[in-house]
Amino acid sequence: MKQKKDSATKNQKYLAIFLAATMFLSVFVVLVSNNSKTDEEKYTPVPGEGTEEAQIIAFNQVPGKQVQHEFNSLADGLEMSPGEPVNALYVDLQKTEGTPFEMALGDMEMINNFYGAEVTKRYSANYADGEGFELHQIPEQQIIMPWGAVDYSGYQLLARTNNTYDIWNVVGSPVILGSRQNVESVIDVMEENASSAHEYDQLLNLASPEDSIYQEVFTNTGFEEVPFAQYYKDLRKLDDGSYSQTTIFQDPEPELTEKITTMQANCSERNVSYEVTSEGNITKLIITADFVSLNNETSLLLA
Repeated sequence: MKQKKDSATKNQKYLAIFLAATMFLSVFVVLVSNNSKTDEEKYTPVPGEGTEEAQIIAFNQVPGKQVQHEFNSLADGLEMSPGEPVNALYVDLQKTEGTPFEMALGDMEMINNFYGAEVTKRYSANYADGEGFELHQIPEQQIIMPWGAVDYSGYQLLARTNNTYDIWNVVGSPVILGSRQNVESVIDVMEENASSAHEYDQLLNLASPEDSIYQEVFTNTGFEEVPFAQYYKDLRKLDDGSYSQTTIFQDPEPELTEKITTMQANCSERNVSYEVTSEGNITKLIITADFVSLNNETSLLLA
């Protein structure tokens, strides 16, 4: 949002951002475009390497340590993340069924084919330098056989391409996906050799993530013109079919808090409800409406 745009353009942009929180294509685009060939890598040979037909192996066939970490919320993902992510998101894919998010995700064929198994939860973290990694829950505990493996701190880093791109997995619950350096950094956090991300603790302590479809945190790095320092956001579907979106702003600018107050005053005219609480440098906003009205309301708020 470096320049002012008309309302229609902003609405379209917000919807794209709103739904992009559940898109998987980014993991492949970012990892493949940002990572170059690793010609000098020396892989441990793996049986079946080079066969044309993909072979599936169980996690318990992979030697060494495996990831064992609770993975039910954004906070769980941040506990595994190296410090200072500029944004992170968590999506419970099973809870997207019957929601607009399911339509945005399509049939998930790309990511499921990548593993040869169904992914049911996803977390991603991104950093100011363009680096990032993902965590994926695979209940079937199986994966397409890698091209090779190398050991790091007792974990097997599995090569996902034939020495073409720097893309690696570590199996377990959840599975780690990223460049070798980023995967090793996650392992360092798990092994308590590096600190995890705590930048969003103030926001997370005020959140109630139970039953959320997705959760997201974001830090204003100055790259885009946004009227707050940080935010936390989650979305849940209610029993009556409506949606409740919680947004917690840290250090919101006066223009944003004033706009929230103004829009709250006549929100019933737009078939939405507001619940606003403010204390210190925090403003917490809960909007409840049908999905289309909720999206429109947030677009108006950020316009």
